[in-house]
Amino acid sequence: MKFVNVEMVLVDSGLLKQEQDHLKAVNESLHKGQQLAEKNYTSLPANKVDAARKADRNVLTQQWKGQQQAARNVVMAALKSATDAYRNDNKIGMILPTQVAMSVSPELDISADLTQKLKTTKLEFPKLPDFAVKASGPAAK
Repeated sequence: MKFVNVEMVLVDSGLLKQEQDHLKAVNESLHKGQQLAEKNYTSLPANKVDAARKADRNVLTQQWKGQQQAARNVVMAALKSATDAYRNDNKIGMILPTQVAMSVSPELDISADLTQKLKTTKLEFPKLPDFAVKASGPAAK
């Protein structure tokens, strides 16, 4: 049995930085989507603007949460893949996060090995969200 400090590996390997960079780009894309939607409000009847703004905010919030989860899934999949390969290559029965142990002997901690292995990993994140504003129909009478 070996142990890995997950947080340390994510930070020191650069995987967390890649995730943060991707989420920054996602945030910028969502902000552009919000600005695009805001421009459309001028063509809406006054009594529909608040409802449209709320609906758009809900969509953007759902997109943000989904993108955050998708990015984290990519990061954790890379970590799991590296951990599985290390476990198989070194014929280890189990690798656990150090966070589940009260105390770990330094020779059982493989964090540095996994960090080194992951430093060259280039993560493939999902495509950035793309937005288009639907043209509003004629105002209801």
